[in-house]
Amino acid sequence: MLFHSLDFLWFFVIVFAVYWRLGHVAQNWLLVAASMVFYGSWNWQLLGLIVFSASVDFFCGRGIGDTDDRRTQRRWVALSVVSNLGLLAYFKYAGFFVDSFVDLAGALGYELPRVTLDIILPVGISFYSFQSMSYTIDVYRGDLQPTRSYRDFLLYVSFFPQLVAGPIERGRRFLPQVEHARPPLNLASMLEATKLIAIGFLQKVAIADALAPTVDQIFSQPQNVRALPLLFGVYAFAIQIYCDFSGYSKIARGTAQLLGFKLMLNFDEPYLARNITEFWRRWHISLSTWLRDYLYIPLGGNRKGRARTYVNLMLTMLIGGLWHGAAWTFVVWGGLHGLYLAVHKMLHSRRGSSSHLVVRVASIVVTFHLVGLTWIFFRAASFDAAWTYLTGMFTIHGWDAWSVDVVEVAGYALLSMSVDVLLVRRKSRTNRILHLFSRRWWLETIAITALVLFVLLVGENQVVPFVYFQF
Repeated sequence: MLFHSLDFLWFFVIVFAVYWRLGHVAQNWLLVAASMVFYGSWNWQLLGLIVFSASVDFFCGRGIGDTDDRRTQRRWVALSVVSNLGLLAYFKYAGFFVDSFVDLAGALGYELPRVTLDIILPVGISFYSFQSMSYTIDVYRGDLQPTRSYRDFLLYVSFFPQLVAGPIERGRRFLPQVEHARPPLNLASMLEATKLIAIGFLQKVAIADALAPTVDQIFSQPQNVRALPLLFGVYAFAIQIYCDFSGYSKIARGTAQLLGFKLMLNFDEPYLARNITEFWRRWHISLSTWLRDYLYIPLGGNRKGRARTYVNLMLTMLIGGLWHGAAWTFVVWGGLHGLYLAVHKMLHSRRGSSSHLVVRVASIVVTFHLVGLTWIFFRAASFDAAWTYLTGMFTIHGWDAWSVDVVEVAGYALLSMSVDVLLVRRKSRTNRILHLFSRRWWLETIAITALVLFVLLVGENQVVPFVYFQF
C-alpha cells in the first residue's frame, strides 16, 4: 500500500474519520490495528516479525527496569540487541554472507557450490528493528523509563506513517505522544499537515518518479553511455533519491500530524551543506543520529585520540553502508563517506572554516559532487557496473549529451531545491511556513487540493515504489 495510491487514500480517510471520534485508549488500539493492516497489505505472513521484535524489546525493557543489578540488565539488553540483529542478519544478510564466503573460498582455491537462499526481505525491517532496539538501549542507559503498556509499545514500533521507511523515532521522544492523549486537531495544524503531504507528493511523483526512467536507462547500461550523460545521470539520481526519500518523510510527517503526532525532521536541505559532516547532519537525520548515539560514541567517538577517531568514523560509516543493503557496493559507499568524514575532521582541525561567500559556495559545490560520486556505488547494480560507470564518466573523449535531456535535469534540480526553500523553510522571525498564496488562504487550499488529487491520479497510473522500501 503505497502512499501515492488511491488504496492508501481510502485507507487513511477511513482511519482518520473513525480516529477522532474515539477516546485515547481506543485511538491507540485503532492505530495498532491500522498499522497491522497497512503492513500486512505487503505480506501478512511477515506481521509476526514486527510483533516478535516488539514483544522481545518490551519484555527486555521491563526486565531492565525491574532490577538494579547491572549484570542482569546487561543480559536483558544483550538479548534485545542479539534478537534484533539476528533477524536482520537472517532476513537481510544471509544470502550476502553465504555468497561472500563462497567467493572468498574460491579466491583461496576452494571451489564451493553456490547456494541460492529463497528468503523474503521484509519491508522496512531495518527501520523498525533499529527503532525497537534503541528503546531497550535507552532504558539500559537510564535515559528512558520502561513503558508498562504492551499496546502502547506495539504502537510505537508499528506506527504506520513511519513504519516502512522512517524516520527512526526514539522512545523518549515518541512514546510520550503515544501514552498521553493527543490534543484536538485544529485548523492551523491540519493545514500545515496538508501542505507537508502535498509537497511530499510533489517531490515523489512530479520529480523523483519523473526522473526514474532516465536514471534507470543510464545506470542499466553505463558502458553504452558517454561521459557527459553519465555525469548528468549522477545529478539525476541525486535529485531522484533526495526527492523520493524526502517526499516520503514529508508525507509521513503530514499523515502523523493529522493523527496528532509529531515526527522528527529527517531532511534539512542536505545539498546545501558546506562539508560532509554538515551533510550528515542534514541527510537522513534519524539514521545519522542513531549511528552517532548507538555506535560511534560507544566505540569511543573522538575521546580516544585522533587516530582512533578516524577508525571509529570509518567503522560507523561502513556499518551504515551495510545497513542500507546487502552488497559490497553499499559497503564501498559507506567507506567513502567514512573517508570523507575522517579527512574533513583532519583538515578542519588544522584550518578551521571560512565565512567568505565565494568559499561557502565553492564548499557547497564540492560537497555535492563528492556526495554524488558515492551515489554511483549506491545506485549501481554491482561493483563492476559502478567501476564501468566511473571509468566512462572520466573518459576524455566523447563528451556529448544527446542521450540525456540536460535542460530537463537542470529544471528538476531547480524545482527540487525551490520546493524546500520556498514552501517548507520557516521564516526566522515570524516562524510561519512560507507558501505561494499566503494572502489568499482559499486559493492556497484549492491549489493544494488540486495538487494532491493530480498527484494521486498520476501516481496510480505510474506507481514507482519508494527507494528506501528495499532497506
